[in-house]
Amino acid sequence: MENSIYNSMIAANQLLNKQTVISNNLANISTTGFKETFNYILQNNDIKNLYNKYDKIIKEYYNLSPGILNYTERNLDLFVKDNGWFSVRDINGQEAYTKNGHLTINPDRKLTIQNNEIIGHNCSIKIPNSVNVKVLSNGIITSIEKKNNKIFEKIIGQLKLVTLPNKDLIRQQNGLFYLKPNNEVLNKYNYTISHDNNVRIKSGVLESSNVNATKNMIEMISNARQFETQMKMISMCDKNYEYANQLININN
Repeated sequence: MENSIYNSMIAANQLLNKQTVISNNLANISTTGFKETFNYILQNNDIKNLYNKYDKIIKEYYNLSPGILNYTERNLDLFVKDNGWFSVRDINGQEAYTKNGHLTINPDRKLTIQNNEIIGHNCSIKIPNSVNVKVLSNGIITSIEKKNNKIFEKIIGQLKLVTLPNKDLIRQQNGLFYLKPNNEVLNKYNYTISHDNNVRIKSGVLESSNVNATKNMIEMISNARQFETQMKMISMCDKNYEYANQLININN
C-alpha cells in the first residue's frame, strides 16, 4: 500500500511540473519569437540508481520551428531565418540569444531587445539622432539622410548573428536562450560564439510565438484529470489504512 501512495505522489508531482510548463507556454502565446517548451521524463540509468525505479530525469526540450510571420513594415522589426539567432547582452553582461526581432532604441541611442542591448559584429552599435535606419539581410545597419535632394547612406554597424546547436540550448527565466556550460561548441570557440556570415534576416517582419494553443489546452485538461485520479488513489489508500487499523484493533 505504501508503494501505491508513493507511486501516486511521484506521478502527481510530475503532472504538476508538466502543468507549469504548459501554463508558461499559454502565457507566452502572444510573445514575439517565443518557442514552445515541453518536458520528457526519463529513467535515470546511472549504475548507482539502477535499482531505484522512482529516480527520474526531467529534460526540457524546445520546439524551435518558426511561428507565423507578421508583416509590420517597421524597419526595426526583424525575422531571423532558419537556425539563426540574434545576440544580446543580458542585465548581467552575459551573451544570450533570442528569436525576438522587435528592436527598439533606448535613451542612449543603443539598439535593444526587451531592454537587452544588441551585440554588434566587431562593433558597438549606436544610432544617430534624426536619421532613418535600414537593416540589410546580412545584418548591416545603415543610416539614410536626405540633404539637398540627395540621399546619403552610411553604415552604422552590423548585428551579430549566430547559428546555435539546438541540443545545447537552455532557456533561463528571463526568456533568453543560453548555451549549456561545458559543451563542445563553447570549448571549440574558446567560450565565444562567432558571427555567422550565412545567417540572413528579413526586415519589416516579426515571428510570432509557435505555441499551439489547442494542443496545450487539451494537454492541460488531460493533466488536470490525471492529477485528480492520482489524488483519489492517495485518498483511497489512506482510507484503506484506516479500515486496516480498525480491523486490527477489533481483533485485538
